[in-house]
Amino acid sequence: MKIFVFILTFFLGLHAEALRGTFITEPIFKASVYMQTIGNPENPAIVLVHGLGDEASTIWESSIELLKNDYFVVTFDLPGFGQSSKANELYSPQNYAKFIHYVAQTYVKKPFHLVGHSMGGAIALKYTSMYPSDVASLVLVDAAGILHRSEYNNFLVQSGVNAFFDEQNGLIQGLQTQKVNSFIDKIAEKIDRKMSLDMGVVLASEDLRSTILGGMPHSIAAVALVEENFNGIPQKVGARTTIIWGETDTVAPVETGYVLHKLMPNSSFKILPNTGHVPMLTREEAFSHMLLTHLLNQEGIIRPVQPKNTQSYSVKIKDMSDKVYTGRIESMSIRNSQKIIIKDAVIEELVVLNSDVEIINSTIKAGKAVAITAQNAKISIVASDVFGKTKLQNTKLHLLGITMDVLGKPIEALSTSMVYFSLCQINNKLIHGKEILGN
Repeated sequence: MKIFVFILTFFLGLHAEALRGTFITEPIFKASVYMQTIGNPENPAIVLVHGLGDEASTIWESSIELLKNDYFVVTFDLPGFGQSSKANELYSPQNYAKFIHYVAQTYVKKPFHLVGHSMGGAIALKYTSMYPSDVASLVLVDAAGILHRSEYNNFLVQSGVNAFFDEQNGLIQGLQTQKVNSFIDKIAEKIDRKMSLDMGVVLASEDLRSTILGGMPHSIAAVALVEENFNGIPQKVGARTTIIWGETDTVAPVETGYVLHKLMPNSSFKILPNTGHVPMLTREEAFSHMLLTHLLNQEGIIRPVQPKNTQSYSVKIKDMSDKVYTGRIESMSIRNSQKIIIKDAVIEELVVLNSDVEIINSTIKAGKAVAITAQNAKISIVASDVFGKTKLQNTKLHLLGITMDVLGKPIEALSTSMVYFSLCQINNKLIHGKEILGN
């Protein structure tokens, strides 16, 4: 009899564990939402927010197992995803933030650790800016949709992700296919180019969401994500933040992590080598270690590293590829070269001709009036500061999280050039968009 009772209790326990989720009706989207609360409510609370894809909150299963004994874990399928109800609603980061606020007020009732992945990272960032007193700390994992949409267009071309979604085959194939961002880019670009519609108007109208986006939650959420302007938001987030990124992420570029790290005053940045967009699934042990280190605040805040005060040098680069340069550079000339990376550097003068160059976490401070001269080039400047004029000829210049402080006009074009701005501050003015110069 005792054995029978033990077996019965064991299986009832498993059954109870399986049924720990519940459905609630929330007031923002008026949706039926599947959610879980796991662990002791007296423990520190942690809220986990998933991204695009019907995997929804199941991506957090291993994280829940890691945390449930020491934390009160709250997770859910966002309205429009997973087991939650789906409708033609405005699934924007702001509305999702309002939904999470309702959940937090109802079930958490105290400051909590907020963790967001992919679109969930963008939502978590938006939430923290809207309800700063709610957030004890913040973790952003491969956050998508932070850069300007034009930057994603270029990133997708580089990464070779060009597939478009056929409605008959399903618009979203899941995070593991890593095609989500292609969909985001293609649908928004298609509407902008071919139909000349204001996407803000489309998103705000139930009829237009139905006509243009098929009333599909994935489509609406994706377009609303890339239409959200995060310029000026990271700088205002004071919560202790850890930014975690897969080095080889083909959905959300790792450059976004560098930008967030530069702009968020209380943030640390950790890169997982040889890792894609979903580190909690593909690098479970390493991700878990980083998450716990953050929650226990074992490392404090680690800010971007400036180059050591070493002797400066000058360099001329010609017909080279895949080279990395650091330190204090007096002058640098790059000609007919590809994939040249300048990282953690201070540069006084840079000339780029017929080359592809990326500058990360650096300062370009001209000894003369002109800091950068570029012709027939592609230059990406990421999470850096520029003090001095930039002169372009037939060049694509990508500025991501850049501060420029220059007397007069900071960028001049002698022939047609494209400049892409993501979360930039140019002469104390926030700029987020793209501009054609010299035409």
